[in-house]
Amino acid sequence: MSSSTLDFYWGLSSLDANQRLESATQLISALVTFQEAMPLSKGMATTEEEMAKLCASDVSYAVTRLIKGLASPRDGARQGFSIALSELLARIQCISVKLVLSLLWRYTEATNSMKGQEQRDMHFGRIFGLMALVQSGIITREGTSIVEIRKIVMELASTGAKKSYLREITYVTLASIVPELSKFEFRDEAISMFVAVALDNGTIETPDELFLAMCLRKTYPSYNWNSAFPHWHGKHMLSQKNANKLVPILSEISTEDPSLFSSWSPQLHTIWNEIFDLYFNKERADEVATGGPMDFDILWERVVEKGLFAPGASQFRRYWGFMVFERLLPHLNEEMVPLIMSPNILRNLSDNVSQTSKSPLVKVGMRTAEKLVEICEGNTKIGLAVLTHLLNQKSLERPVGTNANSLRYMMANRIVEKLDSDAIVGYVKYLQQIFLKPRTSNKSGSGVADL
Repeated sequence: MSSSTLDFYWGLSSLDANQRLESATQLISALVTFQEAMPLSKGMATTEEEMAKLCASDVSYAVTRLIKGLASPRDGARQGFSIALSELLARIQCISVKLVLSLLWRYTEATNSMKGQEQRDMHFGRIFGLMALVQSGIITREGTSIVEIRKIVMELASTGAKKSYLREITYVTLASIVPELSKFEFRDEAISMFVAVALDNGTIETPDELFLAMCLRKTYPSYNWNSAFPHWHGKHMLSQKNANKLVPILSEISTEDPSLFSSWSPQLHTIWNEIFDLYFNKERADEVATGGPMDFDILWERVVEKGLFAPGASQFRRYWGFMVFERLLPHLNEEMVPLIMSPNILRNLSDNVSQTSKSPLVKVGMRTAEKLVEICEGNTKIGLAVLTHLLNQKSLERPVGTNANSLRYMMANRIVEKLDSDAIVGYVKYLQQIFLKPRTSNKSGSGVADL
């Protein structure tokens, strides 16, 4: 083994992301050079003995050391070692999935004799190793069988089931494998195994399982999903026929088995990336038109307005509600204003704007309100629509709370300052309509419609 590469391993643990990347780049460059000096061979290493014959000694050492380093709790070791491992596996063509799994299982085994933190390090190391394996692309390399795929799926599903703090990342890793299944002759067998092992034979009770199920259906629409998911109806997982199942899953509310859900996190669950991509990615417009998901406004009302922001919802659910609200803002247009200015959402925005505490919920509520105001300042039509809804709050079916004036004051002053001449004329007409001809209850809440 050459001593010229040893210093690079230290750089992989740096807290500086740029330093980690530079060390990984230099290490891989050196290792590829060493490997190119080896005699050409079409063989595939499935054991350490075969790897020693087919690979340069520095490469063999690197594979083992990088896998061992995945379980290190030191600084940025996991990130740096997984990046280097992924790139090394991609560049060295004689390393098999079977060999990587064998080494990964040996060096990341969590035993009962270990302390709790040591066990967690091993679990994280194994997950990072599996992520590196998938990202490298070698999962479809010659020699990979259903045995290796099943081993990966069972490990990820089992870890996610036992360790709630790892559940989301394990299912995201499973979802990243889904597109690769099409390259195998045993594709349908693999899909069936995914459903049986990772989705509890199609029961689907958590956001993680829903995310994986949606990825599977999107990637393989011709598969017999009615048989695979017998408790789910319609052409799409987000069909309105499944609304009663979706609300508790997306809100992570379960009165029967709270342990189903992941540990609370201030980050929005990955499932929302898929949902927003489905409804707002123009390239998926045909899927929405023909695939049968419910209209977005229905999903929003059921899950966000009456779920995450429902009266009595916990501060954790409301926090997620604001995160979903923020995710929608880049797609906001005038027609969508009634959705976001609904009673429960306004009540929660108002409560947080008027608070003086610095709790995470208040902070995210203030940030959401600020982002909404910035959009209104930059788009006159949206600003006018939001402004008229704020002024028309009393005509809504339910009150929005006694602190609404604070929100109204904050937003109205800044929005009016940015209105152009045409919008100001419309705004004045609307004010005249309110004061000279007070309207009766308007259930739609669309104050801008009559301008």
